[in-house]
Amino acid sequence: MSSFPQARPYDDDAAADDDGARPTTHVLDRRGLTAVGAVAVALALGAAGAFIDVVTGPGLRTVFAICFIVGCALAALKVHREDLLAAVVMPPLVYVVLALVAGAFSHTGAAGSMMTRQALELATSLVLGAPVLLTATALAFVIAVWRGVSGRRTAIANRAG
Repeated sequence: MSSFPQARPYDDDAAADDDGARPTTHVLDRRGLTAVGAVAVALALGAAGAFIDVVTGPGLRTVFAICFIVGCALAALKVHREDLLAAVVMPPLVYVVLALVAGAFSHTGAAGSMMTRQALELATSLVLGAPVLLTATALAFVIAVWRGVSGRRTAIANRAG
């Protein structure tokens, strides 16, 4: 007789195991992206654009902007309906992470300690990249509101019909 509990296959529809914890973190299921998956999509596309921009010149530029906005919009389009709030909150957080990482690998003329350079690079990225950040956040918000309203209308129509 084994003292370990019997392993059960994970069911996407089940809310949790007996102990209340999910056995693994899923990023994708048949309904679309989870909140973690949405962050992964935005991070992956933004990182690809940041890599190209940092390798080809100083700072985050056009390729990053396009990839980041597309990544945030795609995440908002494909995330589960109950995770739409995460899709709206995510762009600024992902942007800061990507700006910090890009700043660590960017070769700028700033002098001082690593922390000083990182702070200057982040401040520069936030000031110069504000239109990109605001566009990505606003687009994710518009998509989330559209999906939330259309989902509510569909639910009401299904109950009435």
